Formats: sequence, C-alpha cells, structure tokens
Amino acid sequence: MKEDKKSKNSSQKKKIEEKENTIIDSQELNGLIEEDMGELQESSSNWKHILLNGFLVIVLLLSLVYFGISIFDKDALLLSFINHLLLTIFTILFVAIGITYNQKKRGIVTIGSIVLASYFIINMLGTSSIVVSPIRTVENFSGKNLTYVMKWAEKNHIQINQEYEYSDMIEEYMIISQNVQSGTKLKDVDEITVSVSEGPNPSKEIMVPSMLTWDSERVIHFIKENYLSNVFVEFVQSDKAPNTVIEQNTSGNLKRDDEIRLIFSYGEELGFSEVAIPDFTGQSKFEVEFFMKQHQLRYDFNEEFHEKIKKGHAIDQSVYAGKFVKVNDEKVIVTFSKGPKIVVPNFKGFTLEKVTEWAIQNKLKLKFSNQYDDSIKENGIISANYKEGDIIEQGTVVEFVLSRGALKMPKFNSLTDFYTWADKYQIAYEEVHEFSDTIPAGEVIRYSYKTGEAIKNQDTIRVTISDGSKKTVPNVKGLTKNEAASRLEKAGLNVSFVYRNSNDVEKGKVINQSISAGSEVSGGTTVTVTISNGPSSGGGGGNTPTPPPTPDPTPTPDPTPDPPTPTCESVQVWIYSDLLNIGSAEGTCSKVKNKYSNLNFVCNYIQNEGLTTGIIANADAEIDGRTFTTCDTITLNIVKNN
Repeated sequence: MKEDKKSKNSSQKKKIEEKENTIIDSQELNGLIEEDMGELQESSSNWKHILLNGFLVIVLLLSLVYFGISIFDKDALLLSFINHLLLTIFTILFVAIGITYNQKKRGIVTIGSIVLASYFIINMLGTSSIVVSPIRTVENFSGKNLTYVMKWAEKNHIQINQEYEYSDMIEEYMIISQNVQSGTKLKDVDEITVSVSEGPNPSKEIMVPSMLTWDSERVIHFIKENYLSNVFVEFVQSDKAPNTVIEQNTSGNLKRDDEIRLIFSYGEELGFSEVAIPDFTGQSKFEVEFFMKQHQLRYDFNEEFHEKIKKGHAIDQSVYAGKFVKVNDEKVIVTFSKGPKIVVPNFKGFTLEKVTEWAIQNKLKLKFSNQYDDSIKENGIISANYKEGDIIEQGTVVEFVLSRGALKMPKFNSLTDFYTWADKYQIAYEEVHEFSDTIPAGEVIRYSYKTGEAIKNQDTIRVTISDGSKKTVPNVKGLTKNEAASRLEKAGLNVSFVYRNSNDVEKGKVINQSISAGSEVSGGTTVTVTISNGPSSGGGGGNTPTPPPTPDPTPTPDPTPDPPTPTCESVQVWIYSDLLNIGSAEGTCSKVKNKYSNLNFVCNYIQNEGLTTGIIANADAEIDGRTFTTCDTITLNIVKNN
C-alpha cells in the first residue's frame, strides 16, 4: 500500500514538473515573438527615418534653388532679396533640427517640410509663369524699376502709359505712382498710367540762405545737396578770411537753375605763386572750375564721349596730377565726359519693352505718341525722331510714334459726329450727293467703309449724302402767279416771288423762273418766280405832228421815264454751324444756297491756312445778322485749302 501510494505521488510530481516545464516554454516563446516584433518595428522606423531625411534634403535643395533665382532676378528689390535670404537660412536650420529631432515625435517635422516644399515649388512655378493665380490683380509698382513694369505688362497684356515726373526722393526710372490701385482685378483693366521719376527737378523752387561768411567746403556741399546748376564764383583780394563768401547777388526762394553769383575772398594777398594740380578725374565741372578760380589758374574745358565716367565729370587733363603750375601762366585744359556714345539702333522689330530697356540703359528720356496704323501691330513702332546710326547723348529725349493698330470704322449717330471723328484722327474724306426717297436731305446714305471695318492708311472715306427725293422743275413761264404757285407746290417745290416791269409779258404773269424747267432738284427747293408788273408808265403824247420829210435835224426825243423799282423781299441772314460743311467748300456753298434759296449767292473759293476748309471767312464781318433783299448779290468767301 505504501509503495502504491509512493508511486502515485511520484507520478503526480512528475506531471506537475512537466506542466511547469510547459509553462516556461510558452513564456520563452512569447519573449521570442516580442523580440522579433521589436526588430521589425525598429527596421520599419529606420526606413521612415531615411525617407524623411531624404525629403528634408530635397526641401533644402528647393530653398537653395529659389534663393538662386532671386539672386539672378535683376528686377528684384533689395527687400525681396533679404526676405529670400532669411527664408533660406530658416530652411537650413529647420532641416538640421529635423534630421536630429526625437524619432518618436517626427510628425510635426514631416508636416513642416511638406509646407515648405509646397511654398518653394509654387513660387518657382509662379516666377516662371507656369502657374498663374486664377484671380490676377494689379501689383503695387511704387519703387519698382520701369523695366520690371514693362515686363509685367507684356506678360499680362496690359498697356502701360508713361508720364515722367521730377522727384528728389525717387531714383531715376523708378515708379512714383500709378493711376490704377494695386489689387484691382486685371479683367477690369485695359491700361495703366505710371509716373516715372526723372530725378531732381532742375527748376524746383528752394530756399537759398545768405551764404556770407560760409567757407568753400560748406558752399560746395550745399550746392551738391540742393542740385543747384547755375552758380558762378569769383575770388578777389579782401581783408576777409580766405575762402569765405563776401558777396552774394541773391538769396531767398529761388529756382535751382536761377543764376547765383558768389564772390569769395582769397585774403589780403594770394600767398602762393604756383599750385600743385590735383587729379580731377571724376570731379564735376563746378568743382574743377571752383579750384581753378580759387587758385587764379588759366583753364579751358573740352567734352568727349566716355563709356565709364558719368556725364559732366572730368576724364582727362592736360597737366598731370602733382605737377606745379604757376599762377596765371600755363593753361590747364580739362576734358569732361559726355557720357557713353549712344548710337541709335534700327528700331524695326523693337517692342515697347525693349525700347524702354534701351532708354534706361542709356539714361535717355522717352516721349510717346500714338497713331492708328493698319500695317503695324498694336504698340509697334511707327517712327522715331532719330534715325539709325545717329549719335546722341545721355539725357536726350527720344520721341516715338506707336501704333494703335488699325483704326476701325465706328457707328455714327449723325454727320456732325462723323466730321468730329474724322478731324480728330485726321482722316481724309470726300462728299458725294445723291437723291433718295427714303433718306431725308442732309443725312448720310452710306459710307465707303462699313462699321467695324479697318481703315487703310492714307485712304479717303467717301460719304454719300442724301439730297432728298428727286423733283423735276415744271415750266411756269406765262402762267399766272396762282397757277405757277400751284404747279410748283404740286411738284414738291417751294416758291418765292419777285416783280419787275415788262413790255412783253402781260401784267400778273410769269416772266422768268430761277431754275430752268426740266432741272432735277431736291424736294423742298425754292424756285424764285419773276412776275410781270406790266409795261412801264409814260412814253410821250400822241398829238406830236409828224415831222416834214425835209432833212431837218432830228428832234431830240423826250426822255424815257425811269422804270419803277422792282419789289424786293428782305431776308436776315445768319450762318450757323449746321450750314458749314467742314472739309468741303462746295458742300458749304450748296447748304447756304438751299437754306436761303430766294437770295442770290455767289461762292468765291479762297485759300487760308489758318482756317478749315468749308468755313465762310467773311461770315462774321459781312454777313451774319445783316438784312439782304432778293435783289442783292451776296458773295461768300469760302475757304478751300489744297
């Protein structure tokens, strides 16, 4: 029994040990699994670490490329360059921190690097015009170079008009202001006018103080600082301190180019008999002349073109620097720069942007005017006031006539509108007249160009004007006054009457008509009809005996009594603008005759370059407001320039 019990206990103990061994093996397995998973996680983390570091390096390269673009951008401002530099330094620091940052907290580094990369890519694409903002607006050009503005305008298809303005504060060729506010949508803008600085105003009024007792250095500094351009100095013997101002011709509010004369003292005696000549290279003409007069030297000035030294500054001298020259003895000749020699190029094919760059580079001033031209595209150069090969200097004003493209025929509300438009654009035109049953007299039937059609250079527009409906003048000779009036009115004509004696036509009947029968005229034309007053009264008695057939002297006949004065209607004449056919002397003559058809006008065509063709030169002095009769002959002096 005891052995069985002992065997049973031994068996149970063995089972417990096996069970314990089984538990230990399971824990070891779990440990191995956890160890393997840790290695996998570490391996995955290392790959993420490598990818992120690689991306940070790419961000760094993008920042360096973007900074390089800013360096080579000639139009970039200094402030913009500094911003790019600071951004690049920040990016370098960010990348350095990102690579060494705690690996368990690299999410923020990843987000930051993505934002930076996006910023650099978008700005580089925008700089190269690959990406354009969907809502484009006008920039603020203040302080920017004119060349930059012209490039921007060409890229955005905006016309830039330039106005030059003096400025002491803004450098030459930099933008002072613009007429379109920055931020305005480009879709609402066709053209922008910018004010361009042309440097200090030479005629600006400034306060010039009394410079009495000032020394020479202070005077020269004031002259330079205030851009005075017309100052003359002399040095005389005086008991005053040497090199000080002792006389001044004027002071107060003066223009910079007003003449100012200053007299300096060189002391009671000159104190030297010879002077060491300095190196004048780069000095202004005023500074050199001041030195010469200060030291009582003889001098003369020349000018030459020079590529490097600024215009108006010394480039050469006849006496080398350091040599001593006796007072009032040897003449010192100093040569001053005219700036670089500028050879005018062939402007054919030049764009407005290229012309502007050329002018800025050579420190020239530009003046533009516009003209329509069907053979040159818009903003192309039609002509310039200098031709290819001409030599010009800095500061020269170069005038360009730019093309506005082809002038297109607009729609006109009246003939007067057409005349105004044609005069404005100096368009030649001629008038022809036609009868029309549908277009009232004096209105346009048609133009030789249709609305919207491009007008060719130097072409003449033909304007066809209606003379109204065509009427045939009937024959009223021999009719009574009432019959004549009725027949003419039925024919669509107006009638007026004058009277005179006639021995051939019965009293009360028509002797003559102003427009012959069968003539074709406009409806409403006035025909003047002459009515007979019958034979003149008098003529001698019937009881006079028949003279004998002897060769007695022929008796003197009784004098024939004067015929009665014909009845003449009075008309006051005024020449208003609607009676003037600007551009056509014949048209004016026709209009006046139609208006006052019962008066007798004679058109006399004259030349007068001071007046426009179609103007009546003697209207004010001899015609307007005067009363004429239907029996008068009125002369119209109408301007007709070739």
